[in-house]
Amino acid sequence: MRKSKLAAVVLAAAMAVTGLAGCGSTSSSGTAATTAAGETTTAAAGDKTTEAANTDKKSGEKTIYVIVKVLGNQYWSVLQAGAEQAGKELGCNVVVVGTALESDIEGQLTLLQNAVSAQADGIVIAPLDSVSLDAPITEAYKSGTPVVLVDTVIKSDNYSAALLTNNVEAGKTAADELIARLKNRGISETEEAQIAIQVGSTGSQTINDRVKGFNEYWEANAPKSWKVLNNDIKVNDGDISKAVGFCQDFITTYPNLKGVFGPNNGSTVGFVTGLTETGRDDISMVGFDFSAEIETMIRSGKFDVASVVQRQYYMGYDGVKTALQIADGGEIKDKTVDTGVILVDKTNVDDKEIQSIINP
Repeated sequence: MRKSKLAAVVLAAAMAVTGLAGCGSTSSSGTAATTAAGETTTAAAGDKTTEAANTDKKSGEKTIYVIVKVLGNQYWSVLQAGAEQAGKELGCNVVVVGTALESDIEGQLTLLQNAVSAQADGIVIAPLDSVSLDAPITEAYKSGTPVVLVDTVIKSDNYSAALLTNNVEAGKTAADELIARLKNRGISETEEAQIAIQVGSTGSQTINDRVKGFNEYWEANAPKSWKVLNNDIKVNDGDISKAVGFCQDFITTYPNLKGVFGPNNGSTVGFVTGLTETGRDDISMVGFDFSAEIETMIRSGKFDVASVVQRQYYMGYDGVKTALQIADGGEIKDKTVDTGVILVDKTNVDDKEIQSIINP
């Protein structure tokens, strides 16, 4: 009865989102990757993914559903790899599902409904929307199903645990790194130095938190003559061509430009491309994430550059581990866990630990 009621609540939430989306909307299909005893099968997101899961499931194994935001995306593929590895090592059945678009909230609600209907022993989920997913996740949690959030939290604290990056602290890490790089380059503490920032969006809490942390640390620790251009932060809307143009604008407008900070992947790629095209290896850069563009820049050895990389592999691995621990009746020490970040540059890009994060 408990599971049936919960499924009804999640279905009602999905219907509500469908109504908001409009009668003509079509849900994008994701896929479900089921991992048990080292085997993988796939099924359409709208199908009975539980049948695939139960086919390979060993007797007595618990099943943990992992619901990512976008299945197949580079970032989420790394998290998926961590979840699947946990399933192999910990002896549980892991079903990984996701949508095709970050805007497909309806699709993620359907995937959550499928997990509930399958009587999952635990659910690991990266909510596409902190508000829309709050009610169904809350209902799942209050029903007794362990619910572990990864990457993103919901508006309430109705979940079992959360593993994610502390973005304010990540921003502080970026500022500390850029200050150190400027000092290592011999920039005098009395010399005027300008630091440029561009962002993908002003509406992203993740980006805003990173910029907040960056500025807080900079204000407290950087020489007073080193100024962040906070009155001229560019917004590229995720458009790489705009991001490249903004980098070139900064170079032209500010003759004392000594460093740049990209708090998200698109902005980082824009700075990487702009600095590379203009050959400005005298400008230090700290970005976020690990794209092919920043890897090329790092490996070139010509530029003074580093990137803040998240540990999403461990979000996936520890998310499954935590859900399984709670399902087995265990207790967790901390409800919210900062999975941390790691700085990648030319000195450590090939280190075993770094490679385990960027190429698990």
